[in-house]
Amino acid sequence: MLKKNSENEKETILSGYVRYRPSNGTFYLMINSRRLCTSLSKKDPVKVSVLREEDFFIVKKDETGNKLNLRTKELITCISGRAILNDQERKMLQGKATKFSFPVKIKLLAEEFGLDKYSLYPDEDAAKLGRMLSTHNIQIPNRIMTPKAFPHDLEFLHQNKKIVIEITQVRPGKENYLNFRHQPQGGSVRAHIFDIYRKCVKAALSGERNIIGFVILHEDWKNFNHVAELIPELKNINCHILFTTFGQQWEEISTKEIITRLQ
Repeated sequence: MLKKNSENEKETILSGYVRYRPSNGTFYLMINSRRLCTSLSKKDPVKVSVLREEDFFIVKKDETGNKLNLRTKELITCISGRAILNDQERKMLQGKATKFSFPVKIKLLAEEFGLDKYSLYPDEDAAKLGRMLSTHNIQIPNRIMTPKAFPHDLEFLHQNKKIVIEITQVRPGKENYLNFRHQPQGGSVRAHIFDIYRKCVKAALSGERNIIGFVILHEDWKNFNHVAELIPELKNINCHILFTTFGQQWEEISTKEIITRLQ
């Protein structure tokens, strides 16, 4: 049941829900992950077993288990209601008030399915940076960072401080007026900055200064005063703008810059 420390570090936490189908009296576990669906659709059919570990549903690859059926955004498998659910949960699921379902958190080892947890991130930039940070002894949470689970692209704890990161590849438009702070591209970039800035300001005003923020932008934004003029002001509240070309190895370069500022 994923008790070993080495496994706990590698396990992935996804969102999902348990559903009851009155028409056939069957209970199902639904796993929300478009990325996992896409990856498994290219492989042979998979069978799994489902266990319970307190509030978590543990999904393990098992040739003697039930088939894992794929949809566009979710994966579905049958579960034993009596073995996995308690009496109250079964009663709740069979009542119309819950619409025959309730949300749950699901653990699995992505390696069992030929993946790593970053392969399941919906945002590719966050996945690249998270994977690179993890190779430098930065512990990234096991919960897959989706927009519903986390307000930012990446979040993690480091030396008792919360690190929040926003990444955007938005580039200045060909028409210069689009890049002004109240126009589409410029406004989008400033919105990303503001999200992190607000977190850091709150931490600074509380006196704790326990949040460090990073906004990773395309380096062309260096040329616009409404972005460049913010850099020294943001540093005062532990908020940093990092510039990159988003070319090859951008995540490695950004990781080194992040680690330098965390030291």
